[in-house]
Amino acid sequence: MRILIADDHPIICIALSEMLKTAFPGEGTSIETASDSDSLLAAIQARSFDLLVLDLQMPGELKSVTLLEAVVAMRPDLKIVIYTGYAHPSLALATSDLGARAHVLKASGPHLAIDAIRAVLAGGAFVDPAIDLESARSHPWHQLTSGERKVLLALARGENLQVIAIDTCRSYKTVTTHKYNALSKLGLRSNAEIGPYLSAHGLDYLID
Repeated sequence: MRILIADDHPIICIALSEMLKTAFPGEGTSIETASDSDSLLAAIQARSFDLLVLDLQMPGELKSVTLLEAVVAMRPDLKIVIYTGYAHPSLALATSDLGARAHVLKASGPHLAIDAIRAVLAGGAFVDPAIDLESARSHPWHQLTSGERKVLLALARGENLQVIAIDTCRSYKTVTTHKYNALSKLGLRSNAEIGPYLSAHGLDYLID
């Protein structure tokens, strides 16, 4: 069994590695580590792994859900356990939608991560009990259409509507409609309120 731990904190990699060796003795468990997104992607491109333990905030070109998307695109069958310090349930919902099998908070400790790994290797899924996925599903942000979310995120990054229209291959009228519909649904009045809203609701990972 080959496991890759991707985390930029050596103490976490060491602790998980030792616990995995104890949890899966005599199973030929091979453990590798990666400390940034670039070395992670290089590793999964070069070698096959049975499971990836992934911290979404590491040095490197890609981070957060963008990094997970890249991993899934390269290895769609790879079992992925998210192990993160970011506690907002919206991130857990997003990673689940993208194909991660488990989501564990670092604050819950490595023993829970081992429980998640056991569940995933057995073909199941696992969500940290501290995460309330239902609150994320009912959040107004997830009531927006995909197009509306993309427009607001682009505006939060400082892009203007003309550029967004070109980048999304939509008409200026369409992206403008998306903008105003989204602002209305979220109770916002201007572009200036988008960034603070995302931060206040734990959605700022979307613009990392």
